[in-house]
Amino acid sequence: MPTMKKSEFYQVINKIAKPRLMELGFYEVSLKDCMHPEVLFRRGELWFGASWDWRDRILDVSLGELRWFKDVMPRVIVLGNYSSYSQRINNVQPDAPSYLEDVASVIAETLADAVDNYNGRHKEVVDTFLEKKSKYHRVFIEHLRGKVTDDELLAYKA
Repeated sequence: MPTMKKSEFYQVINKIAKPRLMELGFYEVSLKDCMHPEVLFRRGELWFGASWDWRDRILDVSLGELRWFKDVMPRVIVLGNYSSYSQRINNVQPDAPSYLEDVASVIAETLADAVDNYNGRHKEVVDTFLEKKSKYHRVFIEHLRGKVTDDELLAYKA
């Protein structure tokens, strides 16, 4: 069976950030039959996810717990914006010709500190996020479901 070609973003993350993720004890997780971040790594209960929408130029980099999210089909998200744990990701210039490489480099350079910050601040960050009152946040929270268990994940392992 032919495999899908991996995106440029996936390849860049794989080349630049994956070695650091592996060094810190993360391993890559491949899922099927559900929507999920394009890049997904796990270390115990801590998840790293990243996606890049090249059409709309929207970057999503997350560090946190894996949660179910109500959608048209089964969907998992990593709950926790990476920038809450390392703000350097916000300094990457989206118009730079090397944007994806720059993002991957910042992830590789900041991941250890981001994990340390996560361990110390995760509850505070999530509580603050869940308390926001904007319409977007209310709708997001209405669709947010519980943590994904290992038993539930088995049905979606690629």
